[in-house]
Amino acid sequence: MSEPNQPDRTTNGDDRSVRQQAHAWVVHLTSGTATQDDAEALAAWRSLPAHDAAFRAAAGLWRRTGDALAVTSGPASAREAPRGMTRRRMLGRVAAGGVASASIAAAGATLALRWPTLRAAYRTGTGEIRTVTLPGGIRIELDAETALDAHRKDMRQDIVLHAGSVAVTVPATRAALTVVVGEARLVTEPSEPAEVVVRCRPRGGLSGWVGGQDADMACLAGQVTVVPAPGVAATRLVAGQEVGIGPDARGPHAIDVATTAAWRRGLLVFRDTPLSQVVDDLNRYRPGRIVVASSATAARRVTGVFHLARPEEALGSIRTALALSEVRFGDRLVVLR
Repeated sequence: MSEPNQPDRTTNGDDRSVRQQAHAWVVHLTSGTATQDDAEALAAWRSLPAHDAAFRAAAGLWRRTGDALAVTSGPASAREAPRGMTRRRMLGRVAAGGVASASIAAAGATLALRWPTLRAAYRTGTGEIRTVTLPGGIRIELDAETALDAHRKDMRQDIVLHAGSVAVTVPATRAALTVVVGEARLVTEPSEPAEVVVRCRPRGGLSGWVGGQDADMACLAGQVTVVPAPGVAATRLVAGQEVGIGPDARGPHAIDVATTAAWRRGLLVFRDTPLSQVVDDLNRYRPGRIVVASSATAARRVTGVFHLARPEEALGSIRTALALSEVRFGDRLVVLR
């Protein structure tokens, strides 16, 4: 029997029942109360093709709802206020629409990553940084809100990154290491030491709402090979280079090794970085959620060095530097616009 306000986990029922269950899963996964047992139950429930299709459709509807709210929360001057509605009330409705849209977008990002993250063998919470040593001396540093699995077969070690960011140090061993994000793979050279940083992020659009992922893969020491997807030409990286994975990602380019993955030293370093990425990073260290109300604001650029231990101070500095306003809902949700 299902728990109150939780999805029905039965596998029988007509199409309508399956759709209802799918929407219940979406609501539950974005509630912030889902557990590892829920993640395992969802995986079992989605093993049936009809259930998986219903879940993807429910996630898509959740996303489109957010898009619709974003449209209705456009400039007030583009629409005429209903008769009898004051300008203040009209602006209040517009603001509420923008906040609702931003809240749904934040929930969608949670939905995309929650269930594989909950099942991961190695996880970190908000503000937590952890170091793990695998057999063979492979050292993994997990950034906050990171989740991964590690698999060893024969002499090969695979790391599957589900969320967050990792810095991996590989000693000079016989075996190569593979870091997997979605379909992309980063492979080190056998018998050569290497140091890499891999950042995972949800893919834009509907794909991201059902688990699609992009990544940034950097080589800090040694040399590695990056394969973006099966059948796609591989890219060779040497120390001081990075490549992006995804439709709008950058090709191989030089990076500052000293500031890449500065979170390992308790810092966040941004150089002409989009506000959207800055907010993603701050969210891993601050309880609750910061969201950006518009794509134009999300594209604003940020340069600065901030302490991970003081995320509220960082948020205030960024807000002041960009002349942004904020709306707070309790101490959990902050909307920048």
